[in-house]
Amino acid sequence: MRIQTAIVSCYLAFFSFSGFGEDLPKQIQQQIDSMIYAELDNHAFPGAAFICGNADTILYARNYGFLDYSHNIPVNDSTLYDVASCTKVLATTFVLMHLYDQGLVQLDQPLDKILPQFHNTPIQNITVTELLTHTSGLRPFVIYPELIQPAKGTKLFSNRHSDQYPYHVDRNLYMVRDITFDTTYLTTTSLANYRRVTDSLWINPAFDTIVQRKIIQSYRPEKRGKYLYNDSNMYLLRLIAEHLSGQSLDSLTSQLFTALRCHHTGFRPLAWYSRNNIAPTENDQLMRRDLLQGYVHDELAAVSNGIGGNAGLYSTAKDMASFCQMMLNHGQYQNKQIIDSLTIDLFTSSPLLKKGVYRGLGFDKRGPTSGFGGQNSFGHTGFTGTIFWIDRDKQLFMVFLSNSIHPTRTNKRLSDSQLRLKLWKTVQAAFL
Repeated sequence: MRIQTAIVSCYLAFFSFSGFGEDLPKQIQQQIDSMIYAELDNHAFPGAAFICGNADTILYARNYGFLDYSHNIPVNDSTLYDVASCTKVLATTFVLMHLYDQGLVQLDQPLDKILPQFHNTPIQNITVTELLTHTSGLRPFVIYPELIQPAKGTKLFSNRHSDQYPYHVDRNLYMVRDITFDTTYLTTTSLANYRRVTDSLWINPAFDTIVQRKIIQSYRPEKRGKYLYNDSNMYLLRLIAEHLSGQSLDSLTSQLFTALRCHHTGFRPLAWYSRNNIAPTENDQLMRRDLLQGYVHDELAAVSNGIGGNAGLYSTAKDMASFCQMMLNHGQYQNKQIIDSLTIDLFTSSPLLKKGVYRGLGFDKRGPTSGFGGQNSFGHTGFTGTIFWIDRDKQLFMVFLSNSIHPTRTNKRLSDSQLRLKLWKTVQAAFL
């Protein structure tokens, strides 16, 4: 027996659901365990949670490994994971579906009719649908160049490792050792009204103006109508949801997950949860120069008070399973209608299919040649090593959570292994 597997097997835990494991063949369970063990041994992640089921039953659920590579604390049913871009659906899209049910949001409404601060800007006519489908013409950008700079006036990055550039931040990219913060926005001292970024770093809320300016500058009208995945879309959708409802995204999300009887899902978990049961992500060398445990990994969400439309949500596999079951039950959960069934049909459709865009409204969807493909298959992945995926035709779902970027985002073993796709194919194969 492999050493890592022998250690981890001592700490495996099961979710105590009724019907657990009743309908998933033992051979499939063993295949799932074997694949996850293999990547655990390969240091693709220190810990993970897996769960699959149908509309009414949990078929299989298990935890694997530890919070980190010290192997001191095993993960368990209530371990929180930074779900990264799964936030786009589990929070922002979920909330917008609820607001759509209430008649508070119109999908064809232009941005400036909801958010007046964007009137007379190049992006004023972008619609809610275009933001949800990532066809707005907005391009991705990074925020840290506006917040940090090299202490000695050199470049932030180099493609060669050296004493001056010791921090490996991407496959062929290294970060300078010494940086200084732009103290107009970032400070290591807690100041009135500043937002906490880490235990020892705060940001001036005035930086929101810089973010919104960069979003406007990123717009390319010739790209409008074409699919371009971009976190800015969800940043703006958060502003829309908050303006139309008069509530913050974290409050709105909390209300919906409470309706699902889920109490381990939310933003900024250090305010309501033990750090010792939160899976750490990166020892960040780009901007925060700190281990991120309970602080969101994504930089855009981090400067947004940890409450991003694109990222920032923490959850457990069990809570995410409840969301998936609600989606499979046409918006109903435990005899309570959470989202109207027609709204779910609309948001999980592919409105731009004739243009070759498979994307749903907020939901990720894939083409027929993808292993995740299918007209009625949808979900989302997360950069931190997470995924949930739903197949309405087979009435199946799967959730896999990990902290694969601990201790560094340069660890590409999970994505290279295609483990998430292999797990999904394995689950589907059991019900052909």
